[in-house]
Amino acid sequence: MKGSTLWYLQRFSSVLILVYVTYITYFILGFEQISYITWMQFVETYLFKISTSLTFLIILTHSYIGLWTVGTDYLTSRTLGFLSMNLSEIANSSRLIYNVFFSGMGIILYIYLLVLVWI
Repeated sequence: MKGSTLWYLQRFSSVLILVYVTYITYFILGFEQISYITWMQFVETYLFKISTSLTFLIILTHSYIGLWTVGTDYLTSRTLGFLSMNLSEIANSSRLIYNVFFSGMGIILYIYLLVLVWI
């Protein structure tokens, strides 16, 4: 992966997350008192459902880039070998397990979010 592209993608995703948080904050502060009915009408709109689904996908992308960077920086033979030679031998497999774990968790959480928002 190209470093500058990932850097820009992560910064752009931060801006999109801020836009979503601003959208939700604007709704909450726009009413003096939010009732259950008002909130349910808001979360049942297609704009909310689509924006929440897309924003969570953006959050997963943002997180994936950050976690991938941590894995490639710290789960290497050199950095783990500094702690122990035995750890340096399992660096590649531990990085693979790390990537599979957080990728799998992201997929599970996204499916869970889609079920919560759309059903």
